[in-house]
Amino acid sequence: SRRRRFSDCGGMERSPYDRQRRLLFIHGAYNGRMKLLGTFVLALSLGLIGTASAQVGASITQWGALPALSQFKRTGNTLQAPDGSRIALTVQRGMVTAAQVTLPSGDAVRAGQLLGALTGYGDGLGQAYTAYLQDPKNQPALLKGNSLNAQQFVVDNKLTPPSSGNTNPRLTFTVTLPEVPSSAFERTKNAIGTVSAPVVLRLYSDFQCPYCEQFETQTWPGLQKTLGKQLGTTVRYEFHQFPLEQIHPNARPAAEASECAAQQSKFWEFHDALFEPQQWQQWVKSANPNLDFISYASDLKLNVAAFKNCLAERGGKAAVDAGLVNGQQVGVNGTPTLFVNGFKVPNPHDISAIMQMINTVKGK
Repeated sequence: SRRRRFSDCGGMERSPYDRQRRLLFIHGAYNGRMKLLGTFVLALSLGLIGTASAQVGASITQWGALPALSQFKRTGNTLQAPDGSRIALTVQRGMVTAAQVTLPSGDAVRAGQLLGALTGYGDGLGQAYTAYLQDPKNQPALLKGNSLNAQQFVVDNKLTPPSSGNTNPRLTFTVTLPEVPSSAFERTKNAIGTVSAPVVLRLYSDFQCPYCEQFETQTWPGLQKTLGKQLGTTVRYEFHQFPLEQIHPNARPAAEASECAAQQSKFWEFHDALFEPQQWQQWVKSANPNLDFISYASDLKLNVAAFKNCLAERGGKAAVDAGLVNGQQVGVNGTPTLFVNGFKVPNPHDISAIMQMINTVKGK
């Protein structure tokens, strides 16, 4: 079945595809690569809320504390409303990985409200979903059953026509946080920890992205402290290149420079130099950032002549290109994007949510 992608802008820097109002791609089922089937235009506003309040991907203990869910009474992993609406949860070691919603009335407005609550994208995504459900052109696909891509989530839909026992069409949709297979991710040497670690944190990042700088200076130190001795043993941390060069002109030069440093086994030292707050403010605005990069290389005791030669010959280009291709293959459309094994973290700045995912995949 075909999947349409609903996209929006939250607490991350979006690729140019998501910064327009907006050309979105229809994708087939994941088969190790994203398979382009056609195009679809969906207008969404750019100032949408992020996914800090997402219910799918959250701990079951945090579940349901939203106005859109106030009418539902929870019994175990099932929520029931007085009008017969029902939400059935799939829970893995304390984390909600899917929610199946059944609306006997087929109310498209309520469906949009619930999708917005379940994903954390609120009305920005919910209203678009309502419009999609109300469009007569989409009725044949909904009756047959189809799937939509909504950022990191997949939404499976099925509309059942009215019957003698139910005068209204019944809508069932399932919101799932899918898992990308580990074989789909590109191998990288820019990592902390053993390749045999049962948990892998995969960060797709852009050195010039302000949300990435926020992750590095605010989120990552706290996450490191929380992980403690797990980091490097049971948890591996990988950095994948994903420079949004069309909106960040110095992002690719920085990425390639970091790969030149990696050739001298100094990736992480150079990475830290790029994200050091004062230095970051300087090189992101520079008309010739290579001069800054050479200065950092000298400070880090790299072979400066070899580093300069690498920059001149673009010795880091192939690694950066590979990161961009792989990121697109696994569904990265903005930075920072963080995966815990194959699960895309709804909010990469939420340490408690990241740890919940880590505990979930460790329990598999």
